[in-house]
Amino acid sequence: RVRTIAAPSGSFNDALSVPLSNPYLPAGLRNQFCAFDIDPDPAIYTPRFTPTECSAAATATNPNSPAFRTVDTEIGRRFVEAGTRNTTYTTTLFQYKAGIGGAITDRISFDIFGAYGENENVAKNDGGGLFSRLANAINATNPDTCLGGDAACVPINLFGPQGSITQKQLAYVAGVSTTSTTFSRLAQVHGVVSGDVGFNSPAAHDPISFAIGGEYRRYTAGTTSDLPTTTTGEILGGGGATPDSTGSYNVKEIFGEINAPLLQAMPFVHSLTLELGGRYSDYSSSGGNVTWKVGGSWEPVAGLKLRGNYQKAVRAPDVSELFAPNVTALASLSLDPCAGAVPTGNANLRAICIAQGAPANTIGAISNPSSNQPNATVGGNRNLGVEQARTYTLGVVVTPTTALGLSVAVDYYNIKITDAVSAPTVGDQINDCFGAGNPGLALTPFCTTSFRRNPLTGGLDGSTATTPGIFLPLSNLGTILTDGIDVSANYRRDIGFARLALGFQGNWTHRAKFKASPLSLFRECVGFYSGNCGGNGSGSIQPKFSFNQRTTLSFGAVDLSLLWRYIDGVRQEPDDIINGNGRVFAGFGKISAKHYFDLTGRVMVNDQLSLTLTVQNLLYQKPPFVGTGVGTTAFNGGNTYPSTYDTIGRRFAVSGRLKF
Repeated sequence: RVRTIAAPSGSFNDALSVPLSNPYLPAGLRNQFCAFDIDPDPAIYTPRFTPTECSAAATATNPNSPAFRTVDTEIGRRFVEAGTRNTTYTTTLFQYKAGIGGAITDRISFDIFGAYGENENVAKNDGGGLFSRLANAINATNPDTCLGGDAACVPINLFGPQGSITQKQLAYVAGVSTTSTTFSRLAQVHGVVSGDVGFNSPAAHDPISFAIGGEYRRYTAGTTSDLPTTTTGEILGGGGATPDSTGSYNVKEIFGEINAPLLQAMPFVHSLTLELGGRYSDYSSSGGNVTWKVGGSWEPVAGLKLRGNYQKAVRAPDVSELFAPNVTALASLSLDPCAGAVPTGNANLRAICIAQGAPANTIGAISNPSSNQPNATVGGNRNLGVEQARTYTLGVVVTPTTALGLSVAVDYYNIKITDAVSAPTVGDQINDCFGAGNPGLALTPFCTTSFRRNPLTGGLDGSTATTPGIFLPLSNLGTILTDGIDVSANYRRDIGFARLALGFQGNWTHRAKFKASPLSLFRECVGFYSGNCGGNGSGSIQPKFSFNQRTTLSFGAVDLSLLWRYIDGVRQEPDDIINGNGRVFAGFGKISAKHYFDLTGRVMVNDQLSLTLTVQNLLYQKPPFVGTGVGTTAFNGGNTYPSTYDTIGRRFAVSGRLKF
């Protein structure tokens, strides 16, 4: 069970119908509503209501009165009086596995097993608030009853300062709990026969070994939710709805591998080994695919090994990528090119904004997305195929006989994925319509189909029921490329008063590039962060260099160990510039390198019992402060990157292990 908190709920530019006789509506705001220019021609001024109509509507409390008037508007008001939104995630899982293995001959054995597991995660949300209740609560002409007929409804004051919303008002709007459940299931049968073929290469003494087998897997996953959670725009500040959905697919595979020592115990060839492997996979969702590998190793002398591998690999789309329904959720965007006064002086830009659904009379008054979170429409694609990768590795392993206890491995890796299952980033869509991808700001079909704006305000945020926002479709058009070097080293020796163990695992990443489609930028994300880096292709922040180094001293039954974790400094992605407006994250363009130290002590009380005490983040390294909206919502939250940096601080853990 995990509990989380988030900032208070509220009306995040939700479209609401407000009576001009609402008891909490200030007179100045009422006059603005009435005087609003409804003529799309900027040269002609036509107020929504005349001064006489406005004055009469201010006192018309009966909806049947000829003088009664309402206005449709969007209101932004966080319910700070309500406190935090609280979510409890309860995860239940189980897995059963059974199998049998044995010898077929003295050289060949078999292993067969079956497994079945389920995982269920139930999320209970409190304090979120419901749009339908908010719409009822603002549809009032007195402070005691609402016009919608709900006897439990309490009119709400959205127009006052902090403290103006009472607990009684909040109890109606936000005093509800919602629940959603995510589940997954995996059924699996696996069988393999392995051993050696009974003979060897003429120049080697170890026999050729093999493994052949088959496997069947069935994946099922889905979500079920209560009515508010499945209703578009119903949960305030919750992004898109979570419709009930389920999907499944299966895969049948056969595979084989050979490990063949070719040369052994010869001059300049201590050993030379060839590795071959192949697999045929038949996915019910995307058909059959063949994958393979070719590799080998060469030891010129004992203690020095050169190794390499080249392979073709595939990944089929998962259940969510295939079957998730299209929903309007929240993405990350700090600057909307249609916001502010810029479109008023640029006819081409103005035409694009209007073609995307912005009312003509909102041009010049469009705001950037609330909380840097525009709406985005996302979902699965049942026509997705497998993504394919070509990878190779080259490495060396050194275990010198003159330095007992020392081993060093250095490996270069190169991975290129084509037909990648991916969606364009928000930055890609913005660039292709408003940036370098469309330098003349032409009114292209892409611009009009990839963005649908709020029909009231012209913005990219607001009710998910009326504002799809930015479309981010899944496809097989992506390309992912990464390469770098992994280094590991270990050393052990007796230093007299204790035994010393040193360990090091480091990574240097040369490239981590991602391209969502042929029209998108081929973004380099190593050492960078933004709303474009941190999602497709690169995961969380990918520093140029990172390592873990552990030093352990053993004093008989007592071990004392210090782990040093290093994350290289990173900065804002250079391509994260929108429509000539300059850097998006003014003041938040760099995160310095971080060093974390964890201290662990272990005591072996006896052969059956051991006790361990760990202090994580020993020096209390605080997380970097980068501001909201600096990265994708999935990885950047609470004004930092909790997916990369320690956000909790110094903490202690005690554990015991008992064998019996």
